[in-house]
Amino acid sequence: MLMEKLRKLKYYFREKICVVSYSGGMDSLLVTLMSKYYGRYTLAVTVDNGFFPEENIRKSIELSKRYGIDHKVVNLNYLKNEVICEINRNLKNRCYICKRYMAEILVKERDELRNTFNKEVVIVDGTNYDDLFEDRPGIMAYREYGIRSPLAELEIRKEEVKEILKYLGVSIPKEDSCLATRILNPPITEERLKMVYKAEKFLASYLGLEGYFRVRDLHGTAIIEINCGEVHKIMDISKFRDISKKFREIGFNRCVLRMDSI
Repeated sequence: MLMEKLRKLKYYFREKICVVSYSGGMDSLLVTLMSKYYGRYTLAVTVDNGFFPEENIRKSIELSKRYGIDHKVVNLNYLKNEVICEINRNLKNRCYICKRYMAEILVKERDELRNTFNKEVVIVDGTNYDDLFEDRPGIMAYREYGIRSPLAELEIRKEEVKEILKYLGVSIPKEDSCLATRILNPPITEERLKMVYKAEKFLASYLGLEGYFRVRDLHGTAIIEINCGEVHKIMDISKFRDISKKFREIGFNRCVLRMDSI
C-alpha cells in the first residue's frame, strides 16, 4: 500500500512545473523532493513572516542546499507592517489571514515562472491527509487561491510521510510550528513571541523533552502542555519551582500545567 502511494506521488509530479510552499518540515520537504526528482522544474518558497524563529528559516535554507533544491526566501514580517493589526483585530482567524498573505506571495512566484517557461505552473503545499481532520483554517485560504495538496489528495498520512522519507534515506526534520499560535489573547507582539520561544527552549532542555509540548501565553500566564508520555518529567515540586522561577525571569507572571490537553 505504501509503495503504491509513493508510485502515485511520483506520477503526480510528472512533467509538472511547481512552486512549493516550503517550511523545511517533513511534509513540505517530501513534496519538494518528489517535485524536484520527478517534475520538470521546482521552486521552493519560504515566507519569513516573523512568526517562526530565525533558526527555522536557516534550517529550510540548509536543507535546500543539502538536496540541491532551488529555494527562495521571501521576507514579509507581519510584525512590521499592517498585517499584524489585521490579525490582532481578529485573532480567532489568524491562521486564515496569515495563509492568505502567504498565498498571494506564492501566486506572484507562480506568475513569474509562467512567464519564464510559458507553461502552466502549479502551486502545492505539504498538507497531509491527517491535517484535513484537524482545525486548520489556513487550508481553506490556500484552497481559495488554487493551491493543491498532493499528500492530502493521495490520502498520505503523517506516519506514511515519515516512512517514505526513511525509505528514501532522507533524515526526518524536527517538527516546528508557528509561534503565533501560542498567543491566546491579543495582541501578538514580538516580545511575547520571544517569551514563548525562550520558555519552550528552556523547558525542552531542562526536562529533556522529546515529544509534543507547548508553552502558551494567556494574559501573561504561561500555560504548559506536555505529551502524556512525558508529563511525569514535570511532576516534581522542585523542578516546577525552577521552571516557575525561570519563566518569571523570561517575563511571565506565573506558569500552570494544563492537564486536559495532554
